[in-house]
Amino acid sequence: MLFCIYLVEANLDTAYVQSYPEDASNIFLIDIQKEQVRGVSGLIGDAVFYPVVRARIRAINNVPVQRETERRRRGDNLAREFNLTYRHHLLEDERMLAGKTLFRADWDGPQVSVLDTVLKIRKMGIGDVLHFNIQGVPLSARISSIRTRTKESIKPFFYFVFPEKILAPAPQTLFAAARIPKERISSLQNKVVAHFPNISFIDITETVKVFSKVMHKLSTIIRFFTSFSIIAGLLIMISAIFATRATRMQEAVYFKILGATRGFVRRIFAFENIFIGAFSAILALAAAHGDAYLICTRILDIAYRPFMADSFVMLLLPIIVVVAGGMGASRTILRKKPVSYLRARESQ
Repeated sequence: MLFCIYLVEANLDTAYVQSYPEDASNIFLIDIQKEQVRGVSGLIGDAVFYPVVRARIRAINNVPVQRETERRRRGDNLAREFNLTYRHHLLEDERMLAGKTLFRADWDGPQVSVLDTVLKIRKMGIGDVLHFNIQGVPLSARISSIRTRTKESIKPFFYFVFPEKILAPAPQTLFAAARIPKERISSLQNKVVAHFPNISFIDITETVKVFSKVMHKLSTIIRFFTSFSIIAGLLIMISAIFATRATRMQEAVYFKILGATRGFVRRIFAFENIFIGAFSAILALAAAHGDAYLICTRILDIAYRPFMADSFVMLLLPIIVVVAGGMGASRTILRKKPVSYLRARESQ
């Protein structure tokens, strides 16, 4: 449990906290109207605006999307409403997975570029036709390319990208991202809300900070309660040593009678504890990696990193704890002299 918690926390921290570049946008503005662009630009300065068109997928290659079936799917599904956008270039964190350009010059009619995340929901490829419903207006477009993201980060991205001439006339709002000094964010938020009440202002720096604190508190609570199971495990190990005290003492005495030194017997007991610690640590680490992988990829939808250096440390710690506990509990057994043991056996 401790290994799994650590791995999930480390992956979340890498994906959302550590991956946030120093020069990346730290504020987002949502639901900007076209006529408000100039006013918003005057307040926040240099910003990137992304047009957003809300739409639903009606069918794929004339096969209707079964909404009830899709809604029962775990994770993302095709029954929800999607954000469409239009542009003719890749974003900084995107690359082409299939196709040479976003849109093909040798094709007539509407085209759409699809992010590979959609392919995880439903298999589709270049040339397939997607049928959209844009606020009651039908639109059919052929898939001209498939994109992928080069890294997981808190940056705007869109599943479906259209040419500007196709989507620009549709009803839309704009989404803005900008980099603002931290000391200006609070006052800027007040100005935006005062001038444009319809715009939602999102401070990512505060969101990341709160997220990091929540994860730290949650992991601290779980570690606290899990520590009791560690203590219980140590007590079970020590009680097992004392329960087999007579057998261990007999083994130690026979080794000494055969000419073994106390150091040799100590090494045998140490190897036994090392084997127990290593076997349990390997099982725990393997189970932790399996569980953390499923949580990160299936539930949190982030890339999984195994953190091999940290895993090696986690592998060593249980071995050290088991060896220290086992050898500490075996001290009286190692001190037992063969003569006193044999006399006690004779008297019995």
